[in-house]
Amino acid sequence: MSFSTFIGLFLGILIVVTAMAMGSSILIFINIPGLMIVIGGTIAATMIRYSFNETYHAMVLSFKILMPSNDIRDKNELVDLTDDLLRISRKNGLLALDNEAVPHSFYQHGIRMLVDGYSKELVRQSLIEENKLFVERVNTSAGVFSSIGGAAPAFGMIGTLVGLIQMLSNLSDPSSIGPAMAVAMLTTLYGAMIANLFALPMADKMNTWVLEESLRQLLIIEALTAISEGQNPSMMRELLSPYLEQTTTAQDGGVTE
Repeated sequence: MSFSTFIGLFLGILIVVTAMAMGSSILIFINIPGLMIVIGGTIAATMIRYSFNETYHAMVLSFKILMPSNDIRDKNELVDLTDDLLRISRKNGLLALDNEAVPHSFYQHGIRMLVDGYSKELVRQSLIEENKLFVERVNTSAGVFSSIGGAAPAFGMIGTLVGLIQMLSNLSDPSSIGPAMAVAMLTTLYGAMIANLFALPMADKMNTWVLEESLRQLLIIEALTAISEGQNPSMMRELLSPYLEQTTTAQDGGVTE
């Protein structure tokens, strides 16, 4: 998990909750009808826009992004790993890579295909398609969270209108004004917090993450091509150097055949 993500999420929740508790009891900020309107309405709107599988995948992916990964993250380490694998394959053949530990799932999949005898063209094309599908799935997941970020404040406003209507329709009963006003105010608060403290930051996080992961996968595809062709290690490093120099930029069409 990104340290900045953890700190940002923790501090955001802590500051808001502390500010609530300082002025009065935190319990006054809990309103079940308001939560039902905002959370239920947001879920309903999201499910209308996206399928259940797309929504479920987005939630699973959010946990994957936030949790620590066993895959190599540093692109320089991937190049060093490629150097080691390339020297082994040049000396003992591609089958010798079967016993080598490759701490990256995408890279391991490509190595397995080479060891199993797939042609370098088929391996390259297969991984390019996987990369494209990966980017599409993550972009869809980011869209799910953007949808949540847009729907939550909208349903917060709907809750506010509901509360105001209830209040105005019962002005003759002073005891109903307080609960109705609570729903009116708290739903706006709930919607704003869900959107700005969770959904929209997660959508942005996914957009940044997929660019980095896609770039990493494109580097691995080129690395596997170098291994399958038995290139000179120095030439391999020269070919992969542009990937080390790139920052997080959009990958329009991936790599070409």
